[in-house]
Amino acid sequence: MYLIKSVPGDPYLMIKPSSNLDDAKPEFLTGKYSVRLDEEFPEEFLEKFMQKFKEIKSLNLSTCYYYKAKSSYVYQMPNLEALSISVWKDTDFILDCNTLPATIKTLWLTVYSKKKIINLESLNSHIEDLMISDFDEKDLTKLSNLTNLKSLSFATAKIKSLKGIENLTNLENLSLGGVRSLTDISGITALQKLERLEFDICWKLKDFTPVGELKSLKELQLLDCKNLESIKFVKELSNLKRLSTLGTTIINDYDTTPAEHVPVFFGSQNNKYNKQYPEKEIHKKLDDL
Repeated sequence: MYLIKSVPGDPYLMIKPSSNLDDAKPEFLTGKYSVRLDEEFPEEFLEKFMQKFKEIKSLNLSTCYYYKAKSSYVYQMPNLEALSISVWKDTDFILDCNTLPATIKTLWLTVYSKKKIINLESLNSHIEDLMISDFDEKDLTKLSNLTNLKSLSFATAKIKSLKGIENLTNLENLSLGGVRSLTDISGITALQKLERLEFDICWKLKDFTPVGELKSLKELQLLDCKNLESIKFVKELSNLKRLSTLGTTIINDYDTTPAEHVPVFFGSQNNKYNKQYPEKEIHKKLDDL
């Protein structure tokens, strides 16, 4: 086992099947570092790991195939606050969210399969930060009971609408990554505490006007949103401090004046980031900050 200094972030402890758990330093067992299990482990190794490392606060199992084992005790730790886990489609393991410790505040499902997760609604009372990759639901109904969420992030998702999000009124941060099929965001207007919002690879959505009702919004990123009709809705966002329209995003009415009150604006005004139509685009030059 050995410490890896990740950038950005704190060092984490890497444990492999060849690691000698008896050599673990006392500081490794107290929760000072996040612990990552990598590769596939025999059952007896995991049992010993659980006994020695039961006090840790952060555990990463995203590249570990431990759950081929019959027991799930490896992630039933009394002090666990953060868990990263992959729910692979080609294994027999089913993640029962009822078995997760109530101490967990941050959960990262690095591989998601709707047939491999049950009792997701049981996370309601304790999860504040949820990150999901490969979310293969058509909307957010499955998450609608997680009303204590403050942060919700998708690396990739097949969602077509945000139905269900209207219940997540405590959200302060929402990142919608890889949402190629998203066409309806009307439910987002309920998120009046939202301060940071990101759309990434949102190719089909044209109408972003519901965003204009998010009065607490401070940062908005529209990345690779090919069909953005207009940013007129930005005029309603008096608290917006930063706007990004990067990647393949093109403001299709070529009018950037609605963003003239935004202190930091990256994207359409700079040909370093996306395709330019200077002969069409309407904008006023913002003072350098």
